[in-house]
Amino acid sequence: MSSPRTALILAGHGSHISPHTAGLVWHHVDELRALRVADEVTATFWKEMPSFHAVFNSLDARDITVVPLFTAQGYFTQTVIPAEMGLTGPITQRDGRTIRYARTLSEHPYLGGVVRRRIEDALCLMSRNGETPREQTAVAIIGHSTRRSPESRRAAEAQAQAVRDSGLAGEVVAVYLDDEPQIRSVYDLTSAPNLIAVPYFLALGSHTTLDVPRELGLPAQSGPGQAAGGTVQGRAVYYTPPVGIEDDLRAAILELAREAGAPLNPPAHGSPWDCFPSRMPASLWEMVTQAGALRLGQLRLTATEVTHWDDDNPTETITDPGELRRRVRENPFRSLATSADLPRGWRVPNDRHRLHAIIETIYPGALGDMLACESGAVSPFEATIARQTGQYRALDGLDSAQQGEVVARVCGGCVRHPAWFSTANYLSSTLLCPEPCNHWLSAALNEPQGEVEE
Repeated sequence: MSSPRTALILAGHGSHISPHTAGLVWHHVDELRALRVADEVTATFWKEMPSFHAVFNSLDARDITVVPLFTAQGYFTQTVIPAEMGLTGPITQRDGRTIRYARTLSEHPYLGGVVRRRIEDALCLMSRNGETPREQTAVAIIGHSTRRSPESRRAAEAQAQAVRDSGLAGEVVAVYLDDEPQIRSVYDLTSAPNLIAVPYFLALGSHTTLDVPRELGLPAQSGPGQAAGGTVQGRAVYYTPPVGIEDDLRAAILELAREAGAPLNPPAHGSPWDCFPSRMPASLWEMVTQAGALRLGQLRLTATEVTHWDDDNPTETITDPGELRRRVRENPFRSLATSADLPRGWRVPNDRHRLHAIIETIYPGALGDMLACESGAVSPFEATIARQTGQYRALDGLDSAQQGEVVARVCGGCVRHPAWFSTANYLSSTLLCPEPCNHWLSAALNEPQGEVEE
C-alpha cells in the first residue's frame, strides 16, 4: 500500500459535558471517510481527543488541510488553533509537510442560507398557529462571541444585517452568550409580539440545549426539529435548531477545503472504515497474532475481535465505527476517550485491515501520541503553558509538586501514562500521553468539568 499523500482534519471545539458538540464533527468525519476524499480523515478538538496540538502525531500524509468548524472567525480560529497547531498563515511549511488552513464556515454562504431557512420555517409555524408574522415579528441571531476578540461577533452581526435586508422580520438584532448585548436583553431591544431566536451555533451541544434557552427564559431543549419555544414576558418565542446540523454542511466543508488548495480525491463509494489516520506501531498486528490476546488500555485485541479486556461475554456485535463511537462515548458521556471507565458488553469483528481503525475509534489519536512519546516528541508542562493565550496561562509557575497532585487526581483515572510528567516504569499495556490534556488543565484551575470560554 502506498503512503498516504493527503489528509483532511475537521477542527471543532468539543465539550466536557455534551456529546453532541464533537459528535457532529465525528459524524461528518465518518461520512467523508466513506467518500474517500482524502487518504486520511480525522477530527481534532480543544476539549477532547485528539488535541489541536497532537493531532498531527497520527498522520502520515504530507499535504494536510485543516477546516475549522466554527461559526465565526474569532478567538479560536485566529489565536488558539494557530498557536496549538503551529500555523503561520493559510499555508504552513513544516517538517516536510504542507499544512493548509481553510476559512471558517462563517465566510461561506452556506450558513446564511440555513439562517434564512430557520426563520422561514418558524414563520410558517407561526402562520399555522394563526399569528401575524413578519410585521409583528422580531428575529434574534444568537452568537457566542468573546470579549477576547472583536472578530467573534462580526459573523452574527453580518447574519443579522442580511436578515434585515431581506425584510423577513420587522426587527432584527444580534445578541451574545458571552458578550454585549447579552441574550436576555433581547426583550428590551425588541418589542414585536413574536420573537424568533436563531442560535448561530453548529451543534446541539450544551450551549444550544441548556445555556441559550436558559438565558431566553425557555426550558432546556432535547433535540432538533421544528422551531419550539413558549411564552416569555407575554411574547411568543420560537427557538429554532442550530444552524449546522444538516448533512449538506459537508458540501460547504469540501468547498472550503478545495478553496484552501486541498488536493482532494473525487468522491467515491467507500466504507466508514476507510481513510483513518494511519500512523501505528508497524508490529501491532504481529504482536496480536503472536500473543493470542493483547491488552491495550482497557481493550482486548485478538485476531478476530476487539472487546473490553474485563468482559468475557460481550453480547452486542458492532460493525460500524459511528455506532461503536456512540456506544463507548455516550450514555454516560465520556469526554475523555481514554478515561478508565470504558463500557462493557460489546464486541467488534477484527482483521488486519480493521484493527487500527477500531483502536482509533475508541482511543482517537492515542496510537499516534504513543509513537510520538517513544520518539521523544513530548510537550512538557512548561511548553504547553507557553502556548496558552487564555486562562490557562494562570498555571504558569505551577511547581512539580503541585503538578504531581493534579497528575494523581486526573491521570490516575486515565489509561494513559503522562510521559510529559514522568518517565517512570509503566505497564506494557499502558498508552503514553505526550502533553497535559484539556481535562488536566481544567482540573489544575479547579474549574468544574463544563463548558468555559476556553
